[in-house]
Amino acid sequence: MNNIEIYTRPGCGYCTHAKRLLTSKGLAFTEYDVYQHPEKISEMRSRTKGRTYPQLFINDRAVGGFENLLQLEKHNRLSNETPNEVN
Repeated sequence: MNNIEIYTRPGCGYCTHAKRLLTSKGLAFTEYDVYQHPEKISEMRSRTKGRTYPQLFINDRAVGGFENLLQLEKHNRLSNETPNEVN
């Protein structure tokens, strides 16, 4: 099973869509709201060059944002198995 982490901020529509997609696929995830936990901003930045929200990680590997998550879904790579790279 995958370890999915998602960094979010309040009022972010893409964050909401990403969480809905993961939930609809039955995938559990850990959410880090950077407004409630500001220390998570520097943690996220140390893990990826992405600065927009959401930022997703699957098994400690940076996936990117919502558009990247959609690409995983489009190519049937979003499941309880480790996804391949998004092209």
